[in-house]
Amino acid sequence: MTRAESVADGRAVVAFLVVAAVIGLTVAAAAPLTVGASSADAETHSSVESFAATADGDSVAQTADDDADVIRLRTELSQTGTPGTVAVTTRAELPDRVTELEVTLLSASPDAEVEATGFDPVDGADPGESVWAWDGETADPSLRYVLNANQTVEQPGPFAGEGAYRFVATGEWALVQTPRLGAGWTYTGQREGQVRLERERVVDGPGVASQSMAFLGEHEAYTREAAGQRYRLIVPAAATLVAAPDEVFDVFADASVALPVGARDETVVAFAAPTGEVSWGVRGLQTGEMDLWVRDVEPAGTAADVWTHEYVHTRQAYRAAPSGRWITEASATHYAALFALSRGAADFPSFERTLARGEREPDASAVLADPTTWRGNPDYTKGALVAGEIDRRLRTATDGAASLATVVRELNEADEPITNEAILNAIEAAAAEGTDDATAAEIRAEAERLTTTRESPEMWDRAAHAAAFGETPAQVGYALTDDGVRATGEYRNRTVSRAPVELVVGESLATAVAVSNTGGATGSYDLSLAVDGETVASRSGTLAAGDERVERFEHTFDAVGDYEVRVGGEVVAVSVTEPAEPLVRGVSVNRERVDAGGRVVATATVENDAGVPAAGDVDFRVDGETVATGAIRLDAGETTTIARSVRVGADGGPIGGGSENATIRVVGPVDEASATVTVTYEAPISSDGTPGFGAIAALVAVFAVAGALGRERRRER
Repeated sequence: MTRAESVADGRAVVAFLVVAAVIGLTVAAAAPLTVGASSADAETHSSVESFAATADGDSVAQTADDDADVIRLRTELSQTGTPGTVAVTTRAELPDRVTELEVTLLSASPDAEVEATGFDPVDGADPGESVWAWDGETADPSLRYVLNANQTVEQPGPFAGEGAYRFVATGEWALVQTPRLGAGWTYTGQREGQVRLERERVVDGPGVASQSMAFLGEHEAYTREAAGQRYRLIVPAAATLVAAPDEVFDVFADASVALPVGARDETVVAFAAPTGEVSWGVRGLQTGEMDLWVRDVEPAGTAADVWTHEYVHTRQAYRAAPSGRWITEASATHYAALFALSRGAADFPSFERTLARGEREPDASAVLADPTTWRGNPDYTKGALVAGEIDRRLRTATDGAASLATVVRELNEADEPITNEAILNAIEAAAAEGTDDATAAEIRAEAERLTTTRESPEMWDRAAHAAAFGETPAQVGYALTDDGVRATGEYRNRTVSRAPVELVVGESLATAVAVSNTGGATGSYDLSLAVDGETVASRSGTLAAGDERVERFEHTFDAVGDYEVRVGGEVVAVSVTEPAEPLVRGVSVNRERVDAGGRVVATATVENDAGVPAAGDVDFRVDGETVATGAIRLDAGETTTIARSVRVGADGGPIGGGSENATIRVVGPVDEASATVTVTYEAPISSDGTPGFGAIAALVAVFAVAGALGRERRRER
C-alpha cells in the first residue's frame, strides 16, 4: 500500500543533480544538457537513473533515438546464495565518439568491495560515493559488487504487514529494488548528433528485471493487454497466489478505464511477494513509474484491494511536497474501494466500513496538510474519507462533469512538487468546470477546512452515494447458512462437519444457501449444485435491493467414493463409505426366574463407536435357537437399546420337576452378549389331581421295585 519515493524515481525526484566528472559542471538529471562545446566539438553530458517503458523480455531499457550513438549500461543481477545479498555487474558498451565516462554506483554501500575492469576510482569523490572513471582503453569495462538487498520499513496502520521487509533476498530467491546508477560522459563530433544513454536491467539466471524492481528465482510469468496497457504478473515458485492472474488483470484493466487522469504507462509489472518465509512490512509497494509488488495472500477486488491500490499509484505522476503528501494514499485507498463497489465486487457496507475508518481517533483529528500532526496513518484513513467526500461533492455539484479524477489529472501536469494549496486550487478549478464560481469556492472552502484543520467529515449513506456516484449495481452474494450442510436419511437429519462431510451409502447431503442482494438495484441469480463438476440441480430468480432468501438442495449418494460438491461458491468435500457395524455392548432381562414356558423381556444395548452411521441386524437366541430379530440404525457415536419378549423353557425340563438355566443371547454382526434366566419346572400331577405318579408311571415304578427285590434275594443265597 506504499508508493516509494526514491531519489532515482523520475516522478518523485526531478531536481536530483550530479556533477559531471570531466568539467565539474552540474546538470539536471531529468534532461541531460549540452554544455560548453569546445572548438574540438566536445560535449559533456550527465545523467542519473531515469525510467522508461518495459521492453519485451525480462529487461528494461532507457533507449536513445534510433539514429543516435548510444552508450549502453547493462546491469546484471545474480544470486549469491547468501541471504540478504545479490551480486551486481554493470557493463558498459561505448561508441567510438565517447572519450570519457564516469559511473556512480548509487546503490552500493560505502564499504562495498567493487571489482573493476577498465574503471578506476575517482579521487575526490564525496564521502560515501562510489564513483568510477573509464580508463579510456578497455573495450568492455565493467563494475561488479555485492548489493545489500534487504530493506526494511516500519509501517504501522491499516495497510501494514506483520513484519518489516519491503525488499529481501532469502538466499533461494530475491525480490529487490534494482540498483541505481549515475553517469556522466564526454564525446566528440557535435555535428553527428548527441551521444545518449541506454540502460538495461537483466537477471543472470531465472528471474525478471523491470524498471525499479527485480525478482531472482524460479517463477511463472503471465501477460495481458487491455485498456491500452500491457500487464505482466510475475508469480514466484515460492508464492501461493490467492487471487487468480485473471482476477488481478481484471482489476488493473477496470481501474485503468475508470481513472481518466492522464497518459497511461505502456506496461505495468506486478510481482507477487511470497509470504511463506518472509514477513513483509507492508501489504504492497509501488515504486518507479510502473512496478509494484503485492503479497501473495492478498485477494483481488475487495473494498480494501491492495492490487487496485498499488495500480492507482502507477497513475499518480505528480511529486508531493509535505503538505500535499496526504492525497497520494488517500486517493488510492478511496479508488480501490470505489471501483470494487462500482463493478459489484464489494457491497456498500464494505465500502462504507473502509472509508468510515477516517472517523475514528487518533486519525480523525490529524491535520492532513501537516504531517507533523500524524500519529498513525491518517492519509490512508481520514485522507481516504476526505478524498471520497471531495469526490462526492464535485460529482454532485457538477452533475458528474467533474470528479476527484479531474483533480488528479490537474496535479499530474504540475512541474513542481504539489502542495495542499495546489490541491485546493485544482479542486476549485475542477468544480468551476461544471458549476458557478460561488459553488466552486464553497467546495474549495470545505476541502480547505477538512485538510487544514482537525475536523473530519462523516461517512455518507447509501442514498447520498447513489445521488453522487449513481445507484450501486446489484450485489448478489451466496453463503451457506449456519445449518447449511446437513446429512439426512434413515440414520439422521442434522448438521454435520464439513472437513469433510462423512456420509454412508444411501444418505443425502442437504445444503441451504442464503442468497442476498446488498447492492442498490434488483439483481438476478443463478445458483447450482454440482457434484464432481456435473450440475445436478439449479435454482434461479431475482432479488430486490436489500432482499435475501434461502435456496435448498438435496442430493443422495448411492455409491462409495470421494466427491467434490460446489454450491454458492463454496466447495464441500464429501466422503461416502459403507455403514459401520453396530456393536452389542450388553444384555439385561426384566426377571431372573421364570416358570417354564413363560416370557422374559430381553434388552440389548447396542453402540456405534465409528465416525459414520452404523447399520445391521441383531438376533435374539434362546439356548442357541433364534427367536427374534431386530434392525439397527445408529448415528455416528450413538448408543441405543432394543428389547424383545422371548419365551423360555417351553420344550420340557427335568423329570420330576425342578429348575435349570436358560441362556438368552443377542448376536450382532461382529460380537454378542448374553444373560441367564432360571427356569422353574413343576413336578407332574396324578390322575386324581394330587401331586404324584400317574398309572403308567406307577406301573413302571412297581416293576422297578420288584426287580430290585429279586436282585437283593439272589445276593442273600
